[in-house]
Amino acid sequence: MSESRAWFRWAAVAMIVGGAVMFLLQAGELFASNRTAYFAAVGPAIGVAQLLIAFGCVGLWSDHAFGGGVLARTGLALAIVGLALLAIGNIFEPFADLALFFASATVAIPIGFVLAGIAALRSRTWHGWERFVPLGVGVLPFVILPVYAAGSAAGEFAVGVWGLAFVLLGWAELREPPLQPIGVSGRPRDRRSR
Repeated sequence: MSESRAWFRWAAVAMIVGGAVMFLLQAGELFASNRTAYFAAVGPAIGVAQLLIAFGCVGLWSDHAFGGGVLARTGLALAIVGLALLAIGNIFEPFADLALFFASATVAIPIGFVLAGIAALRSRTWHGWERFVPLGVGVLPFVILPVYAAGSAAGEFAVGVWGLAFVLLGWAELREPPLQPIGVSGRPRDRRSR
């Protein structure tokens, strides 16, 4: 296995694990008797899961998975920064008020994935259902935001469902072979090694 293929696989596996852990910990809130104490205890673990998801996004970014154009790279960069801010907010929330981190991440991640998703659809470097997953990951937060804003346990579960969307994105990343490197004067088209 080539070094780039191994890197790409580890990034995909990290995203799958991070999304699954995020789902389990967010959904675990349904069974918690004290929500505040529960999130104080598991918040740092959720943050680590989000760092794993960000690592998976770095794999997508470095592989030019959505075509390597400005739209794809800008979208993935926004998503990576947003995931890092969200992770920092969750890791350090028990020690400080980091509302600015959460607010910034809430804007950056969905917008980043919508941009990357549009780029994925336009570039056609991914095939089948995989092409639509990045856009779905970007649109899902807009769908779950009203449920989350209500402040109920269902809102936290909905955020967990977003973790499952990252599992699906990681699976799509794992299924798609890495692209061939682009030369300095090359174009990001037709770089799949099949």
